[in-house]
Amino acid sequence: MAVAHLISYQTSTPDTIVSQSVGYKERELDRSPPDGFLSAKVFVDQATGTVVFLTEWESLEQLAETQDSAPWEAAQDLNETFSDDVRSQTFKIII
Repeated sequence: MAVAHLISYQTSTPDTIVSQSVGYKERELDRSPPDGFLSAKVFVDQATGTVVFLTEWESLEQLAETQDSAPWEAAQDLNETFSDDVRSQTFKIII
């Protein structure tokens, strides 16, 4: 079952979160994708200071393995440092 994982950051400095998220995507996910990784996108709404980091995975287990990795944890910790609020959700992909 494929899943989508969304992390939403609320911040007064969205460019910092965008830069960090794009950097993580390019360095870690694009260069040596973990097992089960399908895609990643970064969205920003400058007016509200919202940044969304969306990743898609072949399974919940493969997402969980990546979330336990040091690069993922470091990237998320850094983004949380620059955020006022962080929320995450995981959805089953239907189509």
